[in-house]
Amino acid sequence: MPATRTRASRKHLTEYQGWPKGIYPMSDGWVPPCYPKEEELIEYEEKMKARKKATLVKRHLCLKEPQLQRLSKRGFAQKSEYSMLAYAIAEGEYSGEGDDRSYFIIVFYEPGKKSKVERAFKSVGAALADYEQVVVDPDSKMEQEEKFMYAHGAGEPGECIMGEYEYQVVPKGSPEYDDPWGPTHPEGRFWE
Repeated sequence: MPATRTRASRKHLTEYQGWPKGIYPMSDGWVPPCYPKEEELIEYEEKMKARKKATLVKRHLCLKEPQLQRLSKRGFAQKSEYSMLAYAIAEGEYSGEGDDRSYFIIVFYEPGKKSKVERAFKSVGAALADYEQVVVDPDSKMEQEEKFMYAHGAGEPGECIMGEYEYQVVPKGSPEYDDPWGPTHPEGRFWE
C-alpha cells in the first residue's frame, strides 16, 4: 500500500532521505524525469527507517597476507559471521613484500558470535582472543560501521572492505611522529 501525505504535511523534495544530491530541482522547479517521484521517496524513507541495526563489537589486530586472503573470502566470513576492514601497512620495519605484507584489521561481529569468530581466526593462525573487544557505538556516524551494523541486522555479515591507502608505522620520537601533518612519502614532492 503506497504511503500518502496531506498537502499541509508535505516536505520539499530535497528534504527526503533518498533525494540525490546535486543541482536539481532547477530554479524553475524542473527535475529530470528519471529522478524519483514523491511517492518513491516516501517509500524509500519508510524502508530506511524500518531497517534494524545490530549491536556489534570490534577488535583490532594485524595479519599477514596469507591470513588475510583466507579470512577475506566472503563465503568464509559469512559462515563465521563477521565483517572486517583491512588497511595495508607500507613496506618497512613492520611489513614486507608478498606473503610478508602486513595489514591492520578491524573485525566486527555480534557479541553472541564471539566463539565462532575466534575459532575462524584461530584456524588461520591468528589469536583474536588476545585482543581487546570494544563495543561499537550504536550512534556511530562512521560510514563503514553503520554499513556493518545494518548488514548484520539484516542477517548479512561477511563483507571485507579494503582501505584504499597504505598506512605507514612511524616510531615515537621520530621527526615524522612529531610532525603535526603526519609522515610523508619520500617521493611525495613529486606528487604535489
